[in-house]
Parts: sequence; structure tokens; C-alpha cells
Amino acid sequence: IKPHGTITAANASFLTDGASACLLSTAEKAKQMGWKPKVLIRDYVYVSQDPKDQLLLGPAYATRKILERNKMSMKDIDVFEIHEAFAGQVLANLKALDSDYFAQKHMGRQSKLG
Repeated sequence: IKPHGTITAANASFLTDGASACLLSTAEKAKQMGWKPKVLIRDYVYVSQDPKDQLLLGPAYATRKILERNKMSMKDIDVFEIHEAFAGQVLANLKALDSDYFAQKHMGRQSKLG
């Protein structure tokens, strides 16, 4: 990257994207194959937000929905995977989850999630 260059969604992929693989199966199939499961996917949710003032905050809204639906709290989760391109976006979502103001104004909660 050139000094004083700009990183955007259009030119950052080769710098920020990694590669991974994941094998999903039922518990029964894993047991049959002699595999030891490393994670349990309990639930998932899709959200969409108004781009005017909620752009890129989908993970915060999704986290609230999934935790409430499963009667869980942030303390019940060992690892979160927030699949977003830029650290700034992840930090914005973490800040939103840790904000009483955001929880009350945007999520209809009395207090923050995180």
C-alpha cells in the first residue's frame, strides 16, 4: 500500500480476507465417522437494518435476537465470530452491545447485552 493510501471495501480484500474450511454434519454422522465435534451450532438468525442510521450494525441486532430467543446471555458464549471486513465495524458492534443507550434507544431493552 502506498503511503497515505486509502483502504476501502473495493481494494482491501486481498489484504484482509483469509481462507478457511468447515465441515458441518449431524451429531449422529460425526459419531458414526468417529469424529469428535468441536462446536455446536445451536441456532442462527438473519437480520437487515435501515442503512440510514443502522448500517453495518447487523451483528449487534442479531446477537440480541439470538441470545433472547435461546434464553442466554453474553456470558454463555465462549467465542463469537463476527464476519465483517473491517476492524472498525467489529468495534462499532461491540460498543453497541456494551451500551445502555443503544440498548434502550434501538433494541427495546432496559440494559446493554455485553
